[in-house]
Amino acid sequence: MRTTSGHLFLSGDLPLELKELQESLSIADQITNLKEIGLIIEDEALAASFLNDVSYYRFVKAYSLGLKAKNGKFNKGVTFKQLMELYLFNANFRQLLFGQIEHIEVNLRCRVSNYFSTTYGALSYSDSSLFADADYHAAFMNDMEEEIIRNKRAPFIRNFQENYIDGRIPLYALVEICSFGTLSKFFKNLKNYDKKAVAKSYKLRAGKSEGSQTGSVNKKKC
Repeated sequence: MRTTSGHLFLSGDLPLELKELQESLSIADQITNLKEIGLIIEDEALAASFLNDVSYYRFVKAYSLGLKAKNGKFNKGVTFKQLMELYLFNANFRQLLFGQIEHIEVNLRCRVSNYFSTTYGALSYSDSSLFADADYHAAFMNDMEEEIIRNKRAPFIRNFQENYIDGRIPLYALVEICSFGTLSKFFKNLKNYDKKAVAKSYKLRAGKSEGSQTGSVNKKKC
């Protein structure tokens, strides 16, 4: 509980003094502050150029973990260049990783929608009897309605709504606007034999979790 005097009480403990927000620092002041807390900066021009592109807070808070003592000062010998190289390694790794994740995501959207649409029909995703859990399906449908509203100005959404009977959006188009979390919700609620059929296209097997309507995908044993 916070008092009017600015103290914070935690479950009967002694009050903790709340800190005041620090003023924003210029890049020159940021460099000065880093040097004061023990970071070795050999090339201040390089540091200034870098901090002009990457925020001080993002850089220091995320990439100094494990490199500072409890007193808030950097461990002896830690340099700005080391932190910068760590940041650049992470940025490059993320770019490589996200490219592969995007490939997997696009592929999964395609295979799930192709299987379901050709097996049951492109508009059958609204039929709760085709899914394992009706309540989970209702939550999925609510998510999809929100996605459609959010993307109502997209040309292909407007095309289906304005030029087709009932204005309903087929699954093969819906998967292009739904979040990966919503797609996961759709897949998890498929009946087990449908999940197995999708998994089979990846040479995987779909397993059913104990006591759960949702399933998981596992590597196929040789």
